[in-house]
Amino acid sequence: MIETILITLLGVVATVYAAVLIKAVLWTRSLTSLQPAHSRLPRIAVIVAARNEEQHLPACLDALLTQNYPRDRIDVFVANDHSTDRTTEVIDTYVEKTRAGNSSISIHRVDVPEPTSHLQGKAQAIHTAIKACDHEYILITDADCRPPDQWAKMHAAYAADDDIGMVCGHAYVSGSSVFASVQALDWTFLLMIASMLAEENHPLTAMGNNMGIKRETYEATGGYPSLPFSVTEDYVLFKTVAERTPYRIRYPADPALCVHTLPETSFPALYGQRRRWAWGGLDAPLWARCLYVIGFLVHLLPLLCLAVAPLFAAAVLLLKLLLDGSLLHASLKLGSRTRHLSAFAAFEGYLFFYTITLPFVLLLFRRIRWKDRRF
Repeated sequence: MIETILITLLGVVATVYAAVLIKAVLWTRSLTSLQPAHSRLPRIAVIVAARNEEQHLPACLDALLTQNYPRDRIDVFVANDHSTDRTTEVIDTYVEKTRAGNSSISIHRVDVPEPTSHLQGKAQAIHTAIKACDHEYILITDADCRPPDQWAKMHAAYAADDDIGMVCGHAYVSGSSVFASVQALDWTFLLMIASMLAEENHPLTAMGNNMGIKRETYEATGGYPSLPFSVTEDYVLFKTVAERTPYRIRYPADPALCVHTLPETSFPALYGQRRRWAWGGLDAPLWARCLYVIGFLVHLLPLLCLAVAPLFAAAVLLLKLLLDGSLLHASLKLGSRTRHLSAFAAFEGYLFFYTITLPFVLLLFRRIRWKDRRF
C-alpha cells in the first residue's frame, strides 16, 4: 500500500515538475533583448544599502559611476546602516570625488537612524534613502554587486509603460571555482523560473540586488513603514506590489539588465542565505507554496522510491537531470556563461541537499542571523 502511494505520488509530482521545466526551457529559448531607451529618461536614484561593506563598496560605486545615463538625471545614494568598519570613510571619499567634478554622477551618503519601530535593517536603510530623494524611479542594488554601464538605461526601457510599477533583473554570480559555479547555476535555475512566471503574470519572487520601482508604486504600497518586517524585505515589497497595487511587474531574463554579484565564500554562509530566502517564502501565496512542495517532493520521493521501485525512481531522476540541464544550458547561453555547467553534478548534489533539509531546519530553528543582527 505504501509502495503504491509513493510511486503514484512520485508520478504526479514528476509530471508537474516536467511540465514546468519544459515550459521554462521553451520560454527561455524564445527570449529576445530589448533595445535601451532613447526617449524620455526618468530621474533615477540608485540606492545601495551598506552595513560594514568597506571591502565590496568601492567596486560597486566604481561600476555605478560608469552608467551610460544623462548626468542630470541620475544620482547614487548610499544608505550607511550603522557601519562599524571603514564604510563611512569609503562613502565620504566617493562623495568628495564626485563633488570635485571628477565624476559624471553624484554620490550622496545617507545615515540610517536608530530604529524606533518594526522598521529596521535593510528595509529601514532603503526607506531612509528613498525619503532623502525625490527621483521618479528608484533603483536598488547591493554593495557586493557590479551593474553594467547600460543597467540604468535598460531599467528605464523596461519601465517605460505607465502600467509597469516594478522591474526586476537577474544577478550573475561571478567566480571560476566549482563553489562559485554551483552558486551561479543555482541562482540561474531559480531566477529563470521566477522570470518566466512573472512575465506570464504570475509573479513569484525577485531579488533585491537588482530591483527598480517607480516612486508612485512605492508610495502606493505605503512604503516599508506600512509593510510587515522581514529579513527578505525585497520579497515583501515585491509581493505587495503584485497583490495590492494596480501596477504590473516585469522580470525579464535579459543579460543587459543583469548585475554581477559575488559568491558566498563558505558553505555555512551559503546555506544561511538559502535559509533566509526560504524563511521569507513562508509568506508566499498558496499556489507558490504548492510549487515549493512540488520542488521538495521531486527531490525527496525519488530517493525514497529507490528502495521500492528502483527502475522507476532512476528514470525520474534521469528525467529531472535532463530537464535541469536543458534549462540551465538555455539560460546560460544568453549570457555566454555555459562554462559554469562543468559544476552541474556538484550543483545537483547541493540542490538535493538544501531542498530536502531546509523545511526541517525552518521548523526547528526560527531565528535568523544576518549582517551581525539576529531577527
